[in-house]
Amino acid sequence: MTIKWTKWNRSVIEKSHGNVYFYRDLYEGNHSTIFSRAKDLIEKGEIVDNIIEGTQKAMNVRTPYIMANVSKLIPEIPAMLVARSIGAITSSINSTEEQNEEANEKTAGQLDGPNDNTVNGEILNLQKELIEQIEKNSNLRFEHWSNIVQQQVDGGLVGVPWNDERGLRIDFKQRDVYFPHEDGLGADLVYQREFDEEDYLHVYRERVEEKGLRATHYLYHINSGDQTEEVEEDEAKELLGLDELEHFYEGRTRQFIVYWANEKTFTNPLGVSCLKNQEGKQDEINWTLTRNAITFERNGKPRIAVSKEIMQALQNAALERYGDESKIDHRDLEITTFDDKGKALEVIQIDITKIGDIEWVKDLMKMMFIETKTSEKAVDFYLEGGSGSAQSGVAKFYDLFISIVKAEQLQSEYIYFLQQLFENVLWLANKEDPAVIIEEPEITIKSMIPISRKELIEENNRAYTDGTQSLETTIRRNNPHASEEWIQEELERVEAEQSSDDSFSLLNGRQTLQQFMGNRDENGDPIQGKEDDE
Repeated sequence: MTIKWTKWNRSVIEKSHGNVYFYRDLYEGNHSTIFSRAKDLIEKGEIVDNIIEGTQKAMNVRTPYIMANVSKLIPEIPAMLVARSIGAITSSINSTEEQNEEANEKTAGQLDGPNDNTVNGEILNLQKELIEQIEKNSNLRFEHWSNIVQQQVDGGLVGVPWNDERGLRIDFKQRDVYFPHEDGLGADLVYQREFDEEDYLHVYRERVEEKGLRATHYLYHINSGDQTEEVEEDEAKELLGLDELEHFYEGRTRQFIVYWANEKTFTNPLGVSCLKNQEGKQDEINWTLTRNAITFERNGKPRIAVSKEIMQALQNAALERYGDESKIDHRDLEITTFDDKGKALEVIQIDITKIGDIEWVKDLMKMMFIETKTSEKAVDFYLEGGSGSAQSGVAKFYDLFISIVKAEQLQSEYIYFLQQLFENVLWLANKEDPAVIIEEPEITIKSMIPISRKELIEENNRAYTDGTQSLETTIRRNNPHASEEWIQEELERVEAEQSSDDSFSLLNGRQTLQQFMGNRDENGDPIQGKEDDE
């Protein structure tokens, strides 16, 4: 059952995706526009927000709106852990020379390099080079962190494979463009676009049918009143820059569009934001800090108390000097007389250490961390003394245990999300060239927690010597930033050095000629020892 697009506005989006814009503002720190108490104080002139309100003056005191944006840390901490753990993406298949030679011109044109018979123009490993090219076209190494943050804030992320003039690639979209069909057999991606200063609605639809998958582009003109009217096919092709609006992929039984939901449940099939139900505590944190700032602004500055006689003398001096007794000159207070009790003036200042409810703020932050499965130690590292002492990787692991458990779940889901998208892109490539094999590529995983170079090498070398990890994986993990070419050359060098040793244990030294011949002479007869002769 498809969707009929007769109307388009923000309410249509919020009907399917809830308060997605609210949570984006909460993450971005636009709190003065979404919290009513902040807006009321700004309107009354109690506080100012120069970024939002410009240079508007406060009527009473000039106190800024104070924020401690804990909502920014909650999605960014797991994103930081997961993003740094995603390593190289490589093919699990080594293409044969026949497969490399069978690649057609379209596939060869997808790969960067000169189209000639030189070394740079030759295809050495079709699958490996094609996956690397998809990663480069998608700019994927720069997208991991932002993908996870967006998925956490919005509650979902959309991935779409494309094969167009920009090459084979993966596009990542925000949740609010995704509208699944009720029967689960399709989905629409909806964008508001502008052509010739006119607003249009571009709908990309995928629909699973009996014999395959049908992908169709629709274009609607948005009229006054947010009503839509479908554009004729020829005009739609011209505006969208497409030769055909419809494609059919025979034999395809799944959508190319992949949706990754956060904390999906039966009641929230599209997922929920990690900031859901945290807005009240965030508002209270900001309110408490701002209220403390107002109190300090009004009462934190020192005041001077003088006797009536001195005050009258100051006013007379001001009237004589400036013609206004309210313009008291502070220099007149440098020399003064004592009253009959030995007092002339007194400095009055309240104890500012008693102002504020910082413990209440800390309790609110702790509650936010508990509800969102965020380790307090992840925040303590930013504070004074939080990471002052040296810690091993194991100690850091237990300090960040809750955040790591959450991050590991996100990591496994994100890897599966990427593998599905790569498989879909290779499916598109295979449609044009049968030499391309459809596969889910291998994604190398690195440590989420930064450890010393020594610990990294010891851990991987131990796994290799224990036989639980291959030599190639060991080299990759010991050199996480090395290029694929360097890794392959290093692998060949290590294997060449190892092959120069015999297959026996080296504990007794290098092989002798007799050991190499299996203790037989040149005629193949066993060599008799002295004891045998006796």
